[in-house]
Amino acid sequence: MTPRMPNPFQAIASATREVGKSLARFWASLDTRVGDRRSQRKFANFVPGPQAAGRSFLFLQGPQSPFLRRLGLAMDALGVRVTKINFCGGDVFHWPRPHALSYRGARVDWPAFVAAVMERRQVTDLVLMGDRRPLHHDAICLARARGITIHVLEEGYLRPSYITLEQNGVNANSPLPATPEAIRAQAAVTPEPPTLHHIVDSMPTRVYATIKHHLGNALLWSGFPRYRTHRPYCIGRELLGWLPRYVTRKRRRRQAEQIVRTFSAAHSPFFLFPLQLDSDMQIRSYSHFGVLDSIMRVVGSFAAAAPAGCRLLVKNHPLDNGLINLRRYLDNFSRAAGIADRIVYIDGGPGRYIMDNPGCRGVVVVNSTMGLEAMALGLPVYSLGRSPYAMPGLAVTPEEMSLEDFWSTPRPVDMDLLSGFIRILHARALVPGNFYTDVGIAAAVSGMLKRLGLGSLRSGEEEPPC
Repeated sequence: MTPRMPNPFQAIASATREVGKSLARFWASLDTRVGDRRSQRKFANFVPGPQAAGRSFLFLQGPQSPFLRRLGLAMDALGVRVTKINFCGGDVFHWPRPHALSYRGARVDWPAFVAAVMERRQVTDLVLMGDRRPLHHDAICLARARGITIHVLEEGYLRPSYITLEQNGVNANSPLPATPEAIRAQAAVTPEPPTLHHIVDSMPTRVYATIKHHLGNALLWSGFPRYRTHRPYCIGRELLGWLPRYVTRKRRRRQAEQIVRTFSAAHSPFFLFPLQLDSDMQIRSYSHFGVLDSIMRVVGSFAAAAPAGCRLLVKNHPLDNGLINLRRYLDNFSRAAGIADRIVYIDGGPGRYIMDNPGCRGVVVVNSTMGLEAMALGLPVYSLGRSPYAMPGLAVTPEEMSLEDFWSTPRPVDMDLLSGFIRILHARALVPGNFYTDVGIAAAVSGMLKRLGLGSLRSGEEEPPC
């Protein structure tokens, strides 16, 4: 009988998988020696809280960083049961062990798998990043059916220095009060937030964590053959766009700052339209607009109804992957609409610097958190999509006023209502910290433990500085 020849592709896949596992273990040990030990020192003075007993937390995907793993280790140290399910190699690289399982099946088999884990581990709480990722959405539906408490993480409604943590959903699914009357009633019994020292984020640290995630996906691809990212593009395509943008980032920033300085010197009135990422689940799930649709809607309306002496400044998102040539599309559309001389595109620079310009008359967003930042500066805001702050007195909605009317009569923000809304945000949705730096992760983990009633400092101890 002729012996079966070994399959070279299987051999390569097996070797690649073993290399990936070794690298995952190496990175885990590095995190333990550096970041995890810092976290352990910070939480050495924590004692289990009144709600820690009997809790069992199931973690799904989190941010592309060590945050979720350090949160799980802190909970484990307080006697809370912890389970993590990894969907891809990047998840494994950020949380290879302990308490980690891997799901390698298709989406159609996922509900049965996660339900079995919930039953076996007696899960009481579910923690995940974003409520609209397909596997997360399925798990949320099952958790609701089983009476499991759902905790959804997201980038901060206010940035930097905060992350978002809400029960049951975020953004348009947020349980935050949705009417001015409800805001005023809750704000009246909500204390002012404590003073917070600025917690610095780090783009190089983010880039490193992202590279680590995608390296894990590449090296462990054979272990998760059915995994599909929730993003519309695969990482290979996104890299083709990101790399040129990374090389040109400083030049683009200088050009943007020069344009804003020109606006300041001329005292020209303008509206700001910050673009959102075409891959952003917030814009894909809670509005009818993609990035090109939003450009058509806003520029078309501006051409039809904006005052003659006013211009529109369109700002690209700093994390745009460059796969859509937005500058070219905007230029072509504005020329076709007959207002090319009134549309200005910038591809860099901080949004706060632009909104501080005295010529800024208002901001139009789909549902970006930049709308909150604009309102805090006293600027009128128009929200095309669904967002927690889109309501009478805060951001103008299409139900309240047409965009065509907003250009000529932008409704001002009710600053008292905004103050109450931000106070509620701090009490119910925001946790100090970030997902990426050691200092930011330690602050966010500490804040989450307290918010969830899982742990607090021993009596007489002071909170370690962030």
